[in-house]
Amino acid sequence: MEIERKLMALDRIYAVYDEFVRVQDTACKMHCHQCCTTHVTLTTLEAYKICEILPSGEREKLFRRVREASELKRFRPALTTNALAELCAEDEDPPEENEASVTEKCPLLAEDLCSIYALRPFNCRCFISRAPCGERGYADVGEAVLAVNTLFLQTVEHADADGCSGNLLDVLGVFASEETRADYAGGRLHCTGNGLIANRPMKVLMLPPEQRETIEPIMQKLRGIRV
Repeated sequence: MEIERKLMALDRIYAVYDEFVRVQDTACKMHCHQCCTTHVTLTTLEAYKICEILPSGEREKLFRRVREASELKRFRPALTTNALAELCAEDEDPPEENEASVTEKCPLLAEDLCSIYALRPFNCRCFISRAPCGERGYADVGEAVLAVNTLFLQTVEHADADGCSGNLLDVLGVFASEETRADYAGGRLHCTGNGLIANRPMKVLMLPPEQRETIEPIMQKLRGIRV
């Protein structure tokens, strides 16, 4: 079944990234949550994985949190990462993003811990910092890590090229319907009709030339994943 193949690919992509993070010098630790905001985005494949793996009781708690957070300000992307990469390759200016001016705390936090930590989407996994974000007010991320994160964002989207992306709250809100989840699994989900943006395959690699040699070993591992 196509959806099962996509879920297996996503698990392998996550595993490659987790291996990369294990050797990074990060200040991230339990109860750190400054980066846990309503600005997080994800793909429909990641949302489907979350909804399908959570036990029914936990899934209903998740959907309740999402419903209660429906009025929170959040970032709603105008473009996916792969769409942005194509625009950059064509030397065209991307549209302005309507990023919320207020950063709201992620409603999936419970006592400063992520309630779906093991299933968190890639956009959460790649929030790593060399220094505590609370001390500096921002994440301290090296250029090589930023390049690797971009590569994985593109790859995760590519694995769900016929799906959609959007703000975490919006996508999970759409997936609160069992019928919608079934439509997605069957390749029938309409992105714009549900307030989401369509994913794209990875046609252009958005990596700085000076980082390609360093990242090549990771790229080789990703090439071995059937997406």
